[in-house]
Amino acid sequence: METQVGYYLAFNALYKLNSSTILRILNGFGGDAAAAWQNPQQWEQLIRMTPKLKGDLLRQHHTIDPVKLYSDYLASGCGLTWLGADDYPQPLTDIFDPPLVLFYRGTLPSATDLALALIGSRRATPYGHQVAEIFSRDLAYQGIWIISGMARGIDSICHRGALSAGGKTLAVLGSGIDVIYPRENERLYYDICDNGAVVSEFSLGMAALAQNFPRRNRIISGLAKGVVVIEAALNSGTMHTVNHALEQGKDVFAVPGPITSQYSKGTNQLIRECPSMVMATCAEDIWRRYMDSPMKRWTSHSPSVNSQAPAMDKNNEEEKKLLTILQTPYQFDQLVAMSELGLTTAQLASLLTILEVKGLIRQLPGKYYQTVVKNIS
Repeated sequence: METQVGYYLAFNALYKLNSSTILRILNGFGGDAAAAWQNPQQWEQLIRMTPKLKGDLLRQHHTIDPVKLYSDYLASGCGLTWLGADDYPQPLTDIFDPPLVLFYRGTLPSATDLALALIGSRRATPYGHQVAEIFSRDLAYQGIWIISGMARGIDSICHRGALSAGGKTLAVLGSGIDVIYPRENERLYYDICDNGAVVSEFSLGMAALAQNFPRRNRIISGLAKGVVVIEAALNSGTMHTVNHALEQGKDVFAVPGPITSQYSKGTNQLIRECPSMVMATCAEDIWRRYMDSPMKRWTSHSPSVNSQAPAMDKNNEEEKKLLTILQTPYQFDQLVAMSELGLTTAQLASLLTILEVKGLIRQLPGKYYQTVVKNIS
């Protein structure tokens, strides 16, 4: 095996030990991973372990083959870095329990790149969808890497927003690098690989188990200079990431949300109760925290916003009326019930389809519709 990579992979596969504990074992052998792996009976002299833990570790040790792990890694075609390697992300070296190894596809951010984590609820509301798209797109357009977890909802929206601006984005997985989760994000996964990176500390083939995601969250915040919370319910996984960020000394920004939404209770509580929290009402609020040089100017227009508005039939009163109403997102059933529209269900469905084809409206999650036209006259 080249250097000691296979032995690092073997230690990483010991699910009973975290990275900090493994490092104590390695340091006890002068950093020689091969020697450390080949002498498991000496581990109890270096770390605290119960008889049960000792037995579990020895059973795991007998089932793990460093040579096979190394062979599987080579066959996967993915990249690999480990704690102490030249290309290991420097921000992760400063956190508690840094990942021992990191599998990746794509290109990792350089030491000079500014990266921000944008996180939020898996059940994105129309409001959260809109905010996530705007913030990720506008920050990526300024050259900032957008980090998230490729989960459903806010995470996926933020990755797509960064890509729509021609920017860079990085996804941290709660599964092995070769296990795409959720499956509907397969196309997004490869788009991220082509325009940034997908990373994971979990062994190849590891399923997206529930217990993996809390560990994954410390890497999301650890890689970033700051964390932006867009939507979060109380006691959610998003708030778990926020706790990691605060412990790691990262900047934390919270986007205020509607007081009637359970998915904004977490962000609103952060703004109300956390003195170090920065409230962000636009992407520029975040950008100015880092780009304080007078030579750097905020670029107010993203490449994802067309310089020419989509074609609108100004003589079509029904079209204009519906576009005006849809300045605020509404569901189809809500629109049907509006007497001022005076449209049957079939007429409304037809008109919405026409406007969507024209690019004048977009459909949000939950079958909400919203106009993309700013000036309707």
